[in-house]
Amino acid sequence: MWSWLTRWLRSGSAAEKAEAEGRVDEAARLYVEAGERAEALRVLLRAGETARTLEERRGFYVRAYGLARTKEQKNDAEHGLAMVTLAEGETHTVRTEEDRRRLEEAAGVLEAAGSFREAARAYGLLDDRDAVVRVLTLAGDVEGLERETERTEEVERVGLRRRKAVEEFEVLWQGGDRGRALEILTRWVTTHGDDHETRRLLDAHAARSLKGAMCDMVLGGVRWTLVWRFPVVLGREGDVVLRGGSVSRRHARLLKTDGGFALEDAESRAGIALDGVPAAGSVPLLDGHTVSLGGDLALRVGAEGPHTTLEVDRGMDRGRRLLLVAGPWETPFGAVAFGPLGPELSPREPVYLNGRRVALAVTLASGDLVEQGEHSLRVGADGAPKGQ
Repeated sequence: MWSWLTRWLRSGSAAEKAEAEGRVDEAARLYVEAGERAEALRVLLRAGETARTLEERRGFYVRAYGLARTKEQKNDAEHGLAMVTLAEGETHTVRTEEDRRRLEEAAGVLEAAGSFREAARAYGLLDDRDAVVRVLTLAGDVEGLERETERTEEVERVGLRRRKAVEEFEVLWQGGDRGRALEILTRWVTTHGDDHETRRLLDAHAARSLKGAMCDMVLGGVRWTLVWRFPVVLGREGDVVLRGGSVSRRHARLLKTDGGFALEDAESRAGIALDGVPAAGSVPLLDGHTVSLGGDLALRVGAEGPHTTLEVDRGMDRGRRLLLVAGPWETPFGAVAFGPLGPELSPREPVYLNGRRVALAVTLASGDLVEQGEHSLRVGADGAPKGQ
């Protein structure tokens, strides 16, 4: 009996010493060995309250929960874990479904424990206004209820303004006024940076805009790559991708000149040729001529009104057509002009834009389908923007 008591006293003294020196885990272990599980639990719970980091606090509370045997002890550990989860939610934005699930559990634990103000903070992070009002009422927090009422009213006002902005954006976008539509959403997300849903809506539609130098269009079953800003690089990795065994990654540049267009070698390995004759510098693109990039890619030059056409006559991309635009492009629907926002169609008569009847000028975007009678124009041959 005396040897057992001696060991117990020695263990108890060692545990108290470890606790005093801040060796929490060792103190808890020694208390458990001495049969003082409640003391071990007390040490871990206290360490959870005073630890410097949230990670350390969570670790102490988890170990305390593992030692707990009674419902009261488990509740104490769960309450500590709930407070850590609340602190994590207030430190980092709640983004994932797992984040929300853990915060919802923490809010429930805090409410059940009677920590109503802390529960209100957790429910607030979840935007559960009804629950916030409920727990603040239980807490008898009149000032908190008044603040929550003001906050709820402001949230509703912001929601109304957001809905108005999104609705106005959708009307303008569907009607073809893409510039004003994007301006409205841009202003909104600039002043409401936490509205991630509207940011995604803006990004998705901005990606469809054609503010670059070129895009694909299918008119009357014929696919064209329209180019309206210069210079543009041709090559295996150029602005316009053209493939061939002797074609360099950045083989040649298309230039706009006073009299039309020209092709200029971009210091390629195989050079360029005009009607089979090697050429240095730049060559004018004239109707009926053929320009070559290396030995296995040839482009036939043509004219379509004031514009210049290039069709791949020999090479891996045979049949591909480029339209180098010089001013408005006349289509069966009306003229297409090219400005800072990309191609803009001014219809002579009302047309159907993605099934919606419009009569005013339309800023075209990737994925658009314009129809009028038997004529159709699809922007982005593959449904994706080009040249952005």
